[in-house]
Amino acid sequence: MALRWFSSDGPGDGGPSGWRLDVVTLLAVIGESSIAEHAQIITASVLCLAPRIIPAPQALLKPSRPQRLPETTARMTGVYSGVVLDTVGFFANIIHPLDELQPFAFKVLEIKHRDKNNAGGIEVPAPMANGGASFFGKFRPYTRTNTTLSARSIKGPPADALDDDPESARPRGRATGLSVNFPPDIEAAHEPPRQGITRRPTMKEKVQDFVANPTLANMAARPAIPATLFSPMHILEAFSVLLTFAIIAWAAYQKDGTAIIAVSLMGSASSVVGWASWWRPILMNRSHTNKVPAGDVIIRTREGAFLLIKCTEEVARELYSGTEECEYHVSGQAYRVLMGLGTLMIMISVILLGNCKWNSQIFIGGSYIVLNALYWTMGLLPKRLFWDLSRYEFNDVTPPEARNADKTTDSNDPREGVKSFTRTLWFAIRETKRTAWVQRSGAAPVTAQWARWLAEAEEAAKNDNKTWPSVARKDDIMKLSEEEAKSPVKAAPAREFDAAEQAAPAVQVQPHDSKDPNSTF
Repeated sequence: MALRWFSSDGPGDGGPSGWRLDVVTLLAVIGESSIAEHAQIITASVLCLAPRIIPAPQALLKPSRPQRLPETTARMTGVYSGVVLDTVGFFANIIHPLDELQPFAFKVLEIKHRDKNNAGGIEVPAPMANGGASFFGKFRPYTRTNTTLSARSIKGPPADALDDDPESARPRGRATGLSVNFPPDIEAAHEPPRQGITRRPTMKEKVQDFVANPTLANMAARPAIPATLFSPMHILEAFSVLLTFAIIAWAAYQKDGTAIIAVSLMGSASSVVGWASWWRPILMNRSHTNKVPAGDVIIRTREGAFLLIKCTEEVARELYSGTEECEYHVSGQAYRVLMGLGTLMIMISVILLGNCKWNSQIFIGGSYIVLNALYWTMGLLPKRLFWDLSRYEFNDVTPPEARNADKTTDSNDPREGVKSFTRTLWFAIRETKRTAWVQRSGAAPVTAQWARWLAEAEEAAKNDNKTWPSVARKDDIMKLSEEEAKSPVKAAPAREFDAAEQAAPAVQVQPHDSKDPNSTF
């Protein structure tokens, strides 16, 4: 009688006219590209441990794990710091997708921390009402506020690192918003902030952080960006769990022990592989309070578009100039052991799936088809729906006269009214009022003619001359010989000292490939 549960050759076990669905084993391993695309968000929360069937689980079976998040190729330069990089960080590209910028477009974004009590390592202590943290408070390991640190542990940049006007009596930082008894700007404070009203995390934030990293420890760690609690991927993972148990229940009703074992092994393999790859992203923050330049960065795409980011050094470290690293929950040796165990379980389950009864194969095959379609649909959704970026507040502050840089604004003016690289470069210089970043980023050739044009552009920008004919002046200057461009009669205006020109090293060490070919990501 027990053998009846593991036989697929009995009466009624086959399909109509002797049909069988042995191809169900192929359906179980199809869809590797979709799973590889979403491997980051799949393994970024505790839900990756849930037993469930997923299409192509072998996409998560990799010999090694990446140590950094994938990056997007673009030339990024610090306007004041002079740092030059050839890639843009993963989360920064989610905030402003570079592939959405049209050729010769220009855009200005202001990015700041939403919660001033935890801005780039600044953690404001608050008095404890009952002498200890609440039970639910323990579930928030990476809190917006830390209630255990002394005032000596508070870190933040000095005011002159963020203040554009040294003579101003009131520090001006780009982050806004006040809290009771706080300086006008936490990120630009002269002294450590005093105790005042601090923002408490909501229940949703507590649950979300617990899902991202379930630990009872309440520690001041490097800032992390968790997966959104109600992200489409979490909903799909919950649906997969329910579907897996529905298949097992159906197989039990059909007395198909082979299907029960096959689906159980496949679901367990997903849990094992998910445990091995379970991670969380951590961002870079400042460890010292020494004076640093402002954090503005400008990004130039291959299509000639410019994106200016106005931010503090804390934001720049977290999203742009710093490294976005992956912190895993298991060691490297344990990862290899779990990968081997997961591989073995997947191979056994694939063999068993080909020996299930007809009705079970229909249910399993249909389930994999539906899941493949859903995972493919996930690729159509914007990535910002999957990650909780509420840590930052970002606004488009592009000047009205530069919003249409990628379009023809005046068809009667073939120079200034037509989109061009020179016009967009002038818009960027006009906003930054500096040109050292242009030379360091390679946006303009190092010639006497271009040096003269840049000097005139910087002078016009500082004089707030918005009607300066950038393209016309470029055409006229390019007609000059090198001797004429350097001649005293036609000498370029003197440029003020720009600290970005003195930044070292002159050339940063760039990654050979922003995407590891052996990585899950």
